[in-house]
Amino acid sequence: MPLLIGGGVVGIVLIGLLVFLGVKALGGDDEPEAGPTTSQSTEPTGEPSNGGENNGSLGNATGQAKTATEKLQGDGYQCSDLFNTGQGAHRGCFKYDGPTAAEAIFQFQPDGTIIGVKLLSTNRENVNNAGVTFDSALQAIGNDTFGGSEVKKIQDAVKTGQKSQKVGSTWGEFELSHSGDRLELSGGKSGSDSFDLPRKSFDTTAEQLVAALKAKNYVCTTSCSKKVGKYGTQRVYSYGTKGEGLRSVEVSASGEPEDVKKAFPAAVNDAFGAIKGEDIAALKAYLQAHSDGKAYSAYVAGWRVNIIADKDDTYARSEIEIEYESFYV
Repeated sequence: MPLLIGGGVVGIVLIGLLVFLGVKALGGDDEPEAGPTTSQSTEPTGEPSNGGENNGSLGNATGQAKTATEKLQGDGYQCSDLFNTGQGAHRGCFKYDGPTAAEAIFQFQPDGTIIGVKLLSTNRENVNNAGVTFDSALQAIGNDTFGGSEVKKIQDAVKTGQKSQKVGSTWGEFELSHSGDRLELSGGKSGSDSFDLPRKSFDTTAEQLVAALKAKNYVCTTSCSKKVGKYGTQRVYSYGTKGEGLRSVEVSASGEPEDVKKAFPAAVNDAFGAIKGEDIAALKAYLQAHSDGKAYSAYVAGWRVNIIADKDDTYARSEIEIEYESFYV
């Protein structure tokens, strides 16, 4: 299925899992940062260890970070760096396995010491299966980073089934939430501050995108949409402060599978044909390189990119999300 994006051709057949990964929140300075800073540090020095903007790739890692990455990769996770400089790094590892989706995000210092962790596991069919995936990621990162006895404290807390609770440890304090079909854990190492993240934006404003989509007969309210087939919709949603560049873009199509095959590439073409910015080429390249019909999440040119979908014999939904990352521990 050819997918046209701003004159390029990207073949994407999404067969996988609908799951929203990540939490949208504003943070950082008005201009994108070159790399990590903390409330106690100066401007970062050094270039990313992969020689430039990260496009779904990994930089260097030693110690705890290297061990955690290798264990997660061995368990089927795909890992990439949001940034990786001489001052520190922010790494995300993502996994799709049938109805289960999981992510393990962590920040680490140049010597590999992990200073912040966020784990998330969801399973829309069976939360117990989400728990198994969660526990595997917890051990992959925690046994070497927190220590086995501290991992057990978290495991015991999960067993209580409480919706939200704090878990203290010798490493730091964790926030555990257990609701519906998902398990989530976040925590920061005592005495360490998490790195600030680059605050990304496109050159195009929300107002400019809406104007371009209205010219293509979209109806725009909180999002811009067109009807597809009998009951489907192709939709473009964006977020950005009024008069400023877009911070996130979501493009989707839903309805009968045959309708979605036509509507989704049209919606992506309409959106990306109107959005301008220095990262567009890198984003197109990533989408083209990951057009094998699988679900993916990665950091590309400082953005979080999710390729996700939901499909059965009578209903399909395909979506691409491009958003700035947030990390609160």
